[in-house]
Amino acid sequence: MSKTVLITGGNRGLGLALVECFAAQEDWKVIATARHMDSLPSVADEKLELDLASHESVTNLTDTIVQAGQTIDCIIHNAGFNPKDQKQTPGYFDSTFYCKDFSASNVSESMMINALHPMEMTGRLMPILTKDATVLAISSWLGSISSKKVPGHYGYAGSKALMNMCIKGLSLEFANDKETTRTAVAINPGWMKTDMGGSNADITPEQVAERILKMVEDGFIQSANGMFINTDRTEHLW
Repeated sequence: MSKTVLITGGNRGLGLALVECFAAQEDWKVIATARHMDSLPSVADEKLELDLASHESVTNLTDTIVQAGQTIDCIIHNAGFNPKDQKQTPGYFDSTFYCKDFSASNVSESMMINALHPMEMTGRLMPILTKDATVLAISSWLGSISSKKVPGHYGYAGSKALMNMCIKGLSLEFANDKETTRTAVAINPGWMKTDMGGSNADITPEQVAERILKMVEDGFIQSANGMFINTDRTEHLW
């Protein structure tokens, strides 16, 4: 029987690789989102618009999916925001990186896009999650408090740490629900060859996507509820 995966940020980098990887499997239906639907690959079974900076966009997306009467087996929260990409606004990155330049408003934008709206989206889709559904968050080693070595970095790293905490909390909610076997897992994809990671990185998005698919399909993810893991299946420090 066909399963359905919802992948956010499916138009480039790891998101695009995930869409293509899952779409290549006969038993997966892929719902892909991006801020602009025309940027999504044709292999996606369904293309929907999602701007995680907009609460209205989040509610519109979830209403559309719920009202369609379908169920979701896997959510992959891949879409995200890195303040260093906000080059058109002078000083924006510094205001999220250094305490001396700190802007609560700008840091909050990272929190909203990378953690809070994805969590609200998950909650709004909860009624249509299958009993053994998986919620995956593409996190980052920068979100690890235990291994924190980079000074500052409040916007991006802070938002990933927040999403990690949200996933941990959600995993405990799932564990307490004896009617389901749902799982919530945070994944560190590693240093990838993307626009963000550069050409000297260790691994391609396609390789990471294949690893994630295999972890979902062979049951590893279902045994990793509440964990922060690397794509080689080792556990990452929170």
